[in-house]
Parts: sequence; C-alpha cells; structure tokens
Amino acid sequence: MQAQNTASEPNVRHLTADDLDAAVAIDRAIVGYSRRGYFEKRLAAALRDPGGHIQFAIDGADGTGGLEAAVLARVQSGEFGRDASSVMLEVIDVAPAQQNAGHGAALLGALEAEMRRRGIAELQTTIAWTDHVMAQFFAASGFVKAPRHIIAAAVDPAHGAALGPDNNDDDEEDDGNIEQADNFQALPRDRVAVASLTADDLDALVVIDGKLTGRDRRPYMTAKLDEALLDSGIRISLAARIDGIVAGFIMARLDFGDFGRTDAVAVIDTIGVHPEFAGRGIAQALLSQLMVNLNGLRVESAETTIALDDFELLGFLYRSGFQPTQRIALVKQVD
Repeated sequence: MQAQNTASEPNVRHLTADDLDAAVAIDRAIVGYSRRGYFEKRLAAALRDPGGHIQFAIDGADGTGGLEAAVLARVQSGEFGRDASSVMLEVIDVAPAQQNAGHGAALLGALEAEMRRRGIAELQTTIAWTDHVMAQFFAASGFVKAPRHIIAAAVDPAHGAALGPDNNDDDEEDDGNIEQADNFQALPRDRVAVASLTADDLDALVVIDGKLTGRDRRPYMTAKLDEALLDSGIRISLAARIDGIVAGFIMARLDFGDFGRTDAVAVIDTIGVHPEFAGRGIAQALLSQLMVNLNGLRVESAETTIALDDFELLGFLYRSGFQPTQRIALVKQVD
C-alpha cells in the first residue's frame, strides 16, 4: 500500500473491471512486482458480491488522464463470532507521480462515506511494522493500534507425519468458536474424516455456528461458504465428519497479495466445533489437515487475527504453533 495525504480533493469514482490493467500497473510501480492475480480475484469478487466489497478509483484531473489511484476493501461481518460488521482495507495505491496530491485522503474519505451509508463503524487494516510511510499516513488519518494479535504458523511438512492418535481427551469447548487442545495432532482417520467443504454443508454450518454464538447467522455463513468455494480459486476450507455428521469446520482462504505480501498466505477466518463433539480433538484434526493441505500447495504460512482478550482461542493457537507476526493491526472508528 502507498498513499500520501494533503488537503486537495480529487474526483473519486467506483473502480470497475476495465481498470484492471491500470490498477495492476500502478501497484507494480509501487511494490516492484505484478500482483495481477490478486487484483483479478478482488475485482471479480466485487462484481459477484457488491455488498461484500468497497472499491474506488481516481482518474486524472480532466477525466482523460487515466487511473491514478485505487482503494480495495472488503466487508467483514462475523469472523470468530463477532457481532458487528467492519471493513478491512486491503489496498490503497497512488501512482508515484501523483503522490502528495491528496489522492490517499480522498480515497479514504470516499471509503468512510460509503461505510456511513451502510451503517458500518469500524475500519481495519494491517501494515508491516517497518512500513513507516504507511504508518505515518494512517496515524494522520485517525487510525490507532487495534486490540488484536496477528498471529501465524509456518506450514511444517512434519505436520503431515503427525497425524496419529490423540491422547488428549480432556480438552473442553470454549465459548468462542474453537476447542482447547494441548498438542497439534489430528484424530485417527477411523475416528474423524476431514474433507473440503461443499455447498451441501451450509445447513450444518449454520447449526454449529448457532450453537456457538447463540444467533442465527445464515447470511454470514452463506457468504463465507461462497467465498470458500468461489473466491479462493483453490478450496482449502474443511469440514470434519463423524459417522457422516458434520462435527466441525474451518473457514480459510488463500490470499496472493493483500496488504502487499509477496507470498500466498492462508488466512483463517473461523473454526467451529459442534458442542456435542467437544473434547474429541475436532479442532486439532481440522487444523492439522489444513496444514497438510497447505504444505502440498507450497503455501508457507497460515495467519489469523485474534482479540487480545480471547485467551482460550489464543491459547489453543499458540499451543498449535502460532506466534505473533511482524504485522500490526490498525483500526479507526468512523463517526
């Protein structure tokens, strides 16, 4: 991401599919390599689900100078049981020749105006702690450090060999969307089967999520399942079944360039285990199988963002090999 903030207010419009080549070129000029696949995926997702994405652009002053800046953001509405919707700002790019002309501030203003129209109050983003230019821009724009940990685990090929008996049957379900565990072993194949999520799993996912959150979040689960099956391109979200019954799930997606990252990263949004199957290592099985699959795809890490006070979930993930990353979560409350 790259942006600068001044007092001028360029003319902002919605980003369209016709902007793909220009947006990729601007981004390449900033980060030094092409992220075309990422931009193609995000623009296609916005066309398919306009309510789940917010994207704006700025052209030259006379309207004929071509694309000069763009912002891409995604609406989040329920990850890990959260109640309120939020917007995740993933890219804000300003062409090098147009920086210091107020484009970054104008894009951010348009994004916040659209959030107000939709009744969404929280704007999130992440940056590398060494990205001092963007840190200064976001600080000047009213962002503060969010009360969240960004944690990640390296995809270790050894996890594939670790699939064996789980001797920890004392773990308990927490009140968040995940169960406790003292190791990172999956259950034997004869006790739980883990496979890719399918569209037919929606009703089971809604039931499990409702048991964990106390709310019927069918629209959210439908959107997340659609994202898992359509947006990612490669299906990595999983369901665990016992005697043919969906006992748990993990929602994850592959991102090939959001927040300026150079390598594909698996982002975990939600893990859910039906309370009736608590204490049977379902979450361990799901996480272990995810790591095995990611290793086969040559994805090097899995990442998620967790609230600082979600101690049970953090404990589970830390015991599963996750550690704090070099990225910082930022947030701004939009009036």
